[in-house]
Amino acid sequence: AVTLLLVITGVFGGLVAARVIGVELFPEVEPNRAFVEIKSPEGTSLATSDSYARIVEQAVLPEQDVKYTIAEVGVAPSGEAGAESGGQSHMAKVSLEFVDRDERHGSSDEVLDRLRAALAGFTGAEIKVEKEEPGPPTGPPVSIEVSGERVVVLESLVAQVRARIKGIDGLADLKDDFSRAKPELRVLVDREKATLLGLSTADISVLVKAAISGSKMGVYRQGKDEYDIIVRLPEARRQTLADVESLLIPTNTGAPVPLTTVARLEFGTGFGAIRHIDQKRVVTISGNTVGRNSNEVLSDVQKALVGLDLPAGYRINYSGEQEEQQKATAFLGKAFLVALFLIILVLITQFNSVSQTFIVMTSVILSLSGVFFGLIVTMTNFGIIMTGIGVISLAGVVVNNAIVLIDYINQLRRQGVELYDALLRAGVIRFRPVMLTAITTILGLLPMAVGVSFDFRSFSFEVGGESAQWWGPMAVAVIFGLAVATLLTLVVVPVLYAVFARIKERMAEKFGVETHV
Repeated sequence: AVTLLLVITGVFGGLVAARVIGVELFPEVEPNRAFVEIKSPEGTSLATSDSYARIVEQAVLPEQDVKYTIAEVGVAPSGEAGAESGGQSHMAKVSLEFVDRDERHGSSDEVLDRLRAALAGFTGAEIKVEKEEPGPPTGPPVSIEVSGERVVVLESLVAQVRARIKGIDGLADLKDDFSRAKPELRVLVDREKATLLGLSTADISVLVKAAISGSKMGVYRQGKDEYDIIVRLPEARRQTLADVESLLIPTNTGAPVPLTTVARLEFGTGFGAIRHIDQKRVVTISGNTVGRNSNEVLSDVQKALVGLDLPAGYRINYSGEQEEQQKATAFLGKAFLVALFLIILVLITQFNSVSQTFIVMTSVILSLSGVFFGLIVTMTNFGIIMTGIGVISLAGVVVNNAIVLIDYINQLRRQGVELYDALLRAGVIRFRPVMLTAITTILGLLPMAVGVSFDFRSFSFEVGGESAQWWGPMAVAVIFGLAVATLLTLVVVPVLYAVFARIKERMAEKFGVETHV
């Protein structure tokens, strides 16, 4: 009873202490590449965007660990409006490639922190510094979707959300995809005058478009290559408002009339793009996390938006990495339950005993407490993907020791050995194979956990590296889970076996039936 009480206390203590462990989708890995996204106001010229990109390049020049930079002007970052069509003139992106890991003077994350500080006072455009994320695309750590019908209300809500969360510790590179104040020249047709002259709105719009943007008149072929023939006014005659007003519109009578005769021109602003999700207008506010766990930052963001007054029909949803994390958690949770069900099915079939199956499955619970204990000791976050895979694989490994122990106890009992003698002999005889199995597995995973690898090109050992950061959490989970489960299994399994044996013996005496453990 004392042994079981101590074990149960330790298990629950480990599970409660797990609440202090941070949760992440993928492990934080030092990046080899990074990107600086530049988003200027709608209508910004390519020349201005290019000047912004050059300022960013100048800020990167002092960094010794940056191998080279590539600036792209007029290219929309992935996920932005216009990315599918090649981008827009108000957007630019500067890509950074870091030198090899063993040649760096410091961490590439430190380079990005210095770059953020250098560009903190940048005016004229939104700057977002983000590193290349490993694994499949998951979206930004903080992604808030504000949905509703009226664009004006959405703009107001976005401003309120940004004002509430901009001061949260660890939240960086805050931006939204709301396209504001796109300058445009509007041609307002006087339909009555146009009808009197035999013109339609379509005729006027086609001519204005052809004069300013150009119209395809045919295709020029040279060998296997084809080139579109575009006709439009010379550049010198389409630069000012007066140039557009002086356009002549041909009428049915053959006498052209100025555009101002049938239309009025005015400058205005419009929305560059309006995104829809599930047939609802949506504006997404996104940000990166620096120096803090992304789930902790997102939790602070959600708390800050609790009191936000939303009009009827408007909602706030959280997507990006959070959405992918929920999907991964649900999938791995189902996989873990299926694995446990299959293990239980095999154990019941082989042992023909529910009690012995329960005894074996306690090893899985013991291993979970070991996993959380190991994560706390190594100060490692619980990775939904990597640590989750380690926990699932651990469920199939830790039961082996209990199976070996119980099977030998059953053999001794069938030979007529007394219960306590059978427990002692099984513990002594099976101690060596149980410990060897655990030790060899732990030693095999140890290089992965500490990040030691061997470079066959230079015939030298390497410590650390991208692979160690990626696979380390899984190795830590398996090592500590297996170690704790193995040590406790040698104690808990015999104790539980004795408890169930006593219960069955008393039941047999009470009801006068024969039974066996």
